[in-house]
Amino acid sequence: MGNKKWNRVYRLSVVEDETHRNIRSYRFTRLGFLVSLITVFVVVVGGLYLLIALTPLRTTIPGYPDAHFRRVAVENAIKIDSLESSLTRWKLYSENLARVLSGDKTINLDSLLQDKAAADSLAQ
Repeated sequence: MGNKKWNRVYRLSVVEDETHRNIRSYRFTRLGFLVSLITVFVVVVGGLYLLIALTPLRTTIPGYPDAHFRRVAVENAIKIDSLESSLTRWKLYSENLARVLSGDKTINLDSLLQDKAAADSLAQ
């Protein structure tokens, strides 16, 4: 009984209101209508996906980085790393200078920088 419901034929007619002339008539079943509706939905969604994924239109999506922004982000990360390294060197230098001025024993800067570089490489 359930199968008969899906295969029952229906007709949709477009009729002119004043003359009652039949302009267009469509015959369909519930199953055919559902299949064509799903097919149209899949084609539209697939078309939109391809349009966005394969064209430069994807760069208009907020938060979607393009190649230029990724390259800039990598360059900035490298600059930040080098600035942190030079800041560490300046801190060690100023601490060493303060020790020299106060008459204390100096620190070997090369061994400290090598230890920090080894610790940084292990952290990554």
